[in-house]
Amino acid sequence: MTTQNLHKPLAAPSWVIALVATLLSLPFLSFYWFASARIIPGALFVYRPGWLMPLSFAQYVPFAFFAMTLFGNLSTYILATLASVAVTGVGLVKGRPGKLLGAWLLLILVATLAFPLLCRYQPALWAAPGYQSEWVTNPGFWGGVIKAAQQVVEQRPCTYELLGWSADNHLYYHAACGVDTQVWQYAPSGRPVRVSDAPADLSVDTLSKHTAVGMMRTEIKPTVYEEQTRRMLLKSDGFISPDGQWTAVVTQHLYGPQDVVLFARTE
Repeated sequence: MTTQNLHKPLAAPSWVIALVATLLSLPFLSFYWFASARIIPGALFVYRPGWLMPLSFAQYVPFAFFAMTLFGNLSTYILATLASVAVTGVGLVKGRPGKLLGAWLLLILVATLAFPLLCRYQPALWAAPGYQSEWVTNPGFWGGVIKAAQQVVEQRPCTYELLGWSADNHLYYHAACGVDTQVWQYAPSGRPVRVSDAPADLSVDTLSKHTAVGMMRTEIKPTVYEEQTRRMLLKSDGFISPDGQWTAVVTQHLYGPQDVVLFARTE
């Protein structure tokens, strides 16, 4: 053995790097296993045959664990992503993997990078045909990943209470997030603005839940249960804006996150 070979650092075998990369990518891979319930008939927790209970449980638990420990916080989610991408990238560039390991490393790299695009959150209810909606409490791109994880593990970081509309068609609402209670103002097609207090002369004209649910849709199947489910997910009467265009409601993912949403007729 030459002196040059003695001083040459030993490189980790490509399979070792692939193993470490796989372990670091498990939080992201668990999401795809969880999402497979949507393409396996009856494997969803809602309205599934009893014999599929073990499969539903096996699909839910892995991602629920990571949703509670990693994806419920933006900092830990970013660290998990960076670690997975870094090791996988090293494996692809420096590990000199064979075709099979190279394909696997590329697959988990794509799975990790695609995670925030596929693990998206949306309110429990959205606009029915003939209506449009505005999502007042939209958490944004990265916040949507965190809120999707909170939905899986049925966490509710904030609860909302509608206060009413001002004469210039601004919605006011309370947001109770832990021990912090805030007042927010929202103008349709704008952004929520935190304010110190709400005006005293707010309009509180309301639309009953029975009428408001006709503006909304959800993805619960079979459809025979849809209207009943919409009533469960609608947590407030509709507050009608002074110009009559918008109806504000609070929606909720059963035991999960809440949102403030506006609905308006498009026809």
